[in-house]
Amino acid sequence: MARHWTDLLPSDVGARLANCTTIKKDIEILVNAKWATMKAEGKQEAGFKKEDALVYILDLLDCNGRYIDLTKDEYDELKS
Repeated sequence: MARHWTDLLPSDVGARLANCTTIKKDIEILVNAKWATMKAEGKQEAGFKKEDALVYILDLLDCNGRYIDLTKDEYDELKS
């Protein structure tokens, strides 16, 4: 297992995240990496869902000044 969820990111996505220049197409990759780590840590059995990973990513980006507007359909697709 990766030491940190960001270890699962492709280098270009990781670089954009580190530089606070994340783009909308990165969201799915970020969510999947965070969710994979959460599942490996047993969070799914504790009741966490993929939506929790999505919210984590959106909050992280917002805190870093990278608010990315998602439509309801985009949000629903990312959480499933």
